[in-house]
Parts: sequence; C-alpha cells; structure tokens
Amino acid sequence: MKKREWEKSKALKLSLILMLGLFLIVPVMARETYEEKFSRVENLTRDGRVIISNVSGDIKVMVWKEEKVKIEAVKSASASTQAKAKENAGRVTIEVTAEPGLVRIETKYPESRGWFREDTNVSVDYTLWIPDQASIESRSVSGDVEVEKVGGSIRINSVSGNITILGGKKSISAKAVSGDIRVTEAEGDLELNSVSGDIRASQIKGSVEAEVVSGSVRLEGISEARRVSAKSISGTVEYRGQVLPDGNYRFSSHSGEVRLYLPADSSFDLEATSFSGSVTTDFPVEVMGKLSGKTIQGRVGKGGAEVVAKAFSGSVEIRKGS
Repeated sequence: MKKREWEKSKALKLSLILMLGLFLIVPVMARETYEEKFSRVENLTRDGRVIISNVSGDIKVMVWKEEKVKIEAVKSASASTQAKAKENAGRVTIEVTAEPGLVRIETKYPESRGWFREDTNVSVDYTLWIPDQASIESRSVSGDVEVEKVGGSIRINSVSGNITILGGKKSISAKAVSGDIRVTEAEGDLELNSVSGDIRASQIKGSVEAEVVSGSVRLEGISEARRVSAKSISGTVEYRGQVLPDGNYRFSSHSGEVRLYLPADSSFDLEATSFSGSVTTDFPVEVMGKLSGKTIQGRVGKGGAEVVAKAFSGSVEIRKGS
C-alpha cells in the first residue's frame, strides 16, 4: 500500500513539474516583434569626434567625404503581444547631441526599478557614416562592432561582442571582455585586449600591444613596429613580421606555444626560455649567456633588436619566415 502511495505521489510531482515547465516555456515561444527606424544627420568638421554608447545591438561605422554624421538605427523589440513590443520600443530612446567638433549618440533605457523590473527586450542596431578624418569612440555592452577605414583615432570598448576593424590611419584601442578582436590593414599603433576571445592583427604598419587571458594572439604582416608585446595566459602566441634594429619585441604564453617567424636576414639579441617545453630556432646564435634545451640566450647576426620569447608549459620556436 505504501509503495502504491509513493508511486502516485511521484507521478503527481512529475506531472506538476511538466505543467510548470510548459507554463514557463509557452510565453517565451509566443513572442511578437516590432521594429522602428531612426534617421538623423548632424554637421561635424572633417577631423571631429564621434562618441556612441549602446547597450544591446550591433554598431557599424563607415566613412564618407561629407562634413556630416549620418545616423541610421533600427530599434527591435519583442514581447507577448505586438502592442506590448511597441510600448517597450517607445521606452527606449536614442539621444543625439552635437557641439563644435563633437557628435554624441546614446541609447537610453528606462531606469531600473529593482531586481524584478520588467525586461524591455529592446535592441538597437546602428549604422554610422562619419567624415573620413574623424575619430570614433564606441562603448557597447552586448553586440558586435565593425569599423571601416576611419581616418582618425579609434577607441572601441565592448563587454560581449566581436570587434572588427578594417583600415585606420592613427592609433587604435580595442578592448573586449568576451569576444574576438580583428584588425587588418591599419597604419597606426595598436592596443588590443580581450579577456575571453582571440586576437588577430594582420598587415599592420606600427607598434602592437596585444594581451588576452583565454585565447590566442596572432600577429601577421607586421612592419615598421619598434615595439611589439603579445601575451596570452591560455593560448598560442604567434608573430610574423619584421624586427627593426632599435626595436623591442616581447612574447609570452603561460599555457600555450610561442612561435615567431622572422625574416631570414634579421639581426637581434635573443632570450628564449620555456619551463617545461623545448626551445628551438632556425637562426645561428652566437651564445652570450645560456644555451640548453630550455634556454637560448645570445646574438643573431649583428644583434641590436631585443627579442624575448617565454613560455611556461609550451614550446618556443623561432623560425626563418618570409
């Protein structure tokens, strides 16, 4: 008898759990969407500055010859009904302010009313056209950021989303908490940081500082760089580029390999070490300090540039590349 009662109780509990699950899932599945477009044009000097702040949504920045900033945005909202979605979209505003030399764009959400505030479920995607010599500063919480051929300085901060930068004539700073960073065909100095994501920089004319906690760093086609620093806690560090006679180049990985591909005619002072991996090089080294299976310290060619490559639990390789 007790066994039957226990079985009935178990079946009842299971039914209640299933009903509760359906109750929670159905409202999520039955969502209605609403979209609203926004457009604005503001005057800005050719070398002015644009600052954009967004919470949820993608940002794309391009350049044109006009001394104006063109803003196009799409607000997207979802809710249990379209009327509610439209109401939620109306609670999120896009504020644009202009002053001499500066245009500021900001997405404004309603203030929080505590832990149990209603979720607005609204995102805003932006497309901007800015003067070809203007600078851009972008701050984003959730969403990808893409910037193309900006003539001024570039500063991108993203909490969750990928950052892609094509071109650039001046300094570039890109920082992400969770997301990949890609920079190509830039001519200014780079400062790149990601907590969780990979960093890739290619065809760069300028110095590079790249650091990631969980991810890899790959630098390719680097030239005219007097300073390069690439670090990863958990991932591979790879460099393909020049070493200048008065340059300083430092590479390290705690849990990953360090691989350098340098021109065959390079000259530099080398310090390469690995705690639990091997150290190898294609270059003839005039030993000036230590030489073992885990440490190489000496001069390549005429010396000059300082190259330091270190790994804790991975190998270090210095190869002759193109």
